[in-house]
Amino acid sequence: MKILKEHGPILLLILGTVFAAFGHLTATPLWDGGDAQVICDAHQLSLQPHAMFHHVGFYFSQPLLQLVFLAEYRLFGVNVAGYLAVNLAIHALNAFVVYMLVNLLFPRRNMAVLAALLFALGVGSYGRVFTTVHSLESLLLAGLHMLALYFFIRNDFRCDGRLRSPFFLIGLGIFLLSGLTRASSFSLMLSLIAYKAFFHRRRGRPVWSPDLLVFIAVGVLFFLGQHRWGFDRPTIFSPDTEATKFSMLSIKNLFRYLVLMFFPLQKSPMLETAPTLIVWLYYARTVIRFALTIAIVSYSFFGFVFGSRAIRFFIAWTYISLLPFTAHTASGRWLNLNHLYLASLGFCVVIAAGTVGCSSLLARAGRRRFVPYAAPAVLVVVALGLTYQLDHKYKARAAGIPSVELRDQVRQWCSSTPDGTFQTPTLPGD
Repeated sequence: MKILKEHGPILLLILGTVFAAFGHLTATPLWDGGDAQVICDAHQLSLQPHAMFHHVGFYFSQPLLQLVFLAEYRLFGVNVAGYLAVNLAIHALNAFVVYMLVNLLFPRRNMAVLAALLFALGVGSYGRVFTTVHSLESLLLAGLHMLALYFFIRNDFRCDGRLRSPFFLIGLGIFLLSGLTRASSFSLMLSLIAYKAFFHRRRGRPVWSPDLLVFIAVGVLFFLGQHRWGFDRPTIFSPDTEATKFSMLSIKNLFRYLVLMFFPLQKSPMLETAPTLIVWLYYARTVIRFALTIAIVSYSFFGFVFGSRAIRFFIAWTYISLLPFTAHTASGRWLNLNHLYLASLGFCVVIAAGTVGCSSLLARAGRRRFVPYAAPAVLVVVALGLTYQLDHKYKARAAGIPSVELRDQVRQWCSSTPDGTFQTPTLPGD
């Protein structure tokens, strides 16, 4: 009851902020081929839901994600508004976990609230993940990732890492329940190791403590089980997905993602209708990106050398969470804005820490102490503006003839029976 009284208002604030900022996204009709595939697959599963439990691969292939899609289909059918509303609710809960995690590692509650609000408003990830049904995969896995990390750290803080404490068992249970993909499992393990590396002296415990070794052992066993019985790729993918590889170009891709969180301008048809200032910034993108890269490298170096343990951890989090996504195709393709969602946590924490720190230095300067908050305010405006532009583009696409035909095909498919009255609809790409 004490926890609810202390943190409940923050949860309500975050929920209200998310739905006030992004509630309009739920009015966009079905337009994405991946979303149509999700709904059609959920319908197929709903005809014989017990069948999936008879295959061992189900338990190593994101079972929770598949069950959530099935439950959503039972509730909403082909109405994508319900699916998108659930995605926003999960995003709000993820932002609340951000608040709890930052509040645990930093002694400043106002900084935790600011970091959570920045994350809730899409700063660093810029709204792409909120616009499609199948993005539930990114939202759900990120939330489970953060929850497992939160309970692991809370167990270390409150129970000295005991293996029989409720916090450890809950964290381990969330990890087992999630059915994490290889990429998420990899980044979670490295995040736990980074936490131990930065905080083990403060806690007076070794880096390779039993709680960490148990998580690593479970992660390795799950990886082997998934490799043997589960999917080799995430649940949501298209048949023509290109194979990816890691190379020296992956290092460049890592900094491309980091720069993208600060400067999200990319070549897009939306530039044709953008204000003149935005067009000028786009033409100056090479110089801006170079300067941002130098600033990121400098801040990372000095943050590791002079920053607090928590700052070092969240800088490491940002790099670690991007590492699995720096792979590229043979043609050099690499960019996916959905990959910025989890990494944006570290970005938001660093921005919040810098803002609150600068403001505290101006504590005796009257109203000027609020000047540092202009930086996160600009990022919020950019995030909301880009999300609005994306939604405008997708609404226009949803009004087109191909999307109307897609919705008709999905409705036909979802009215079929187990005897296969209808053929699988032809799903266009987005």
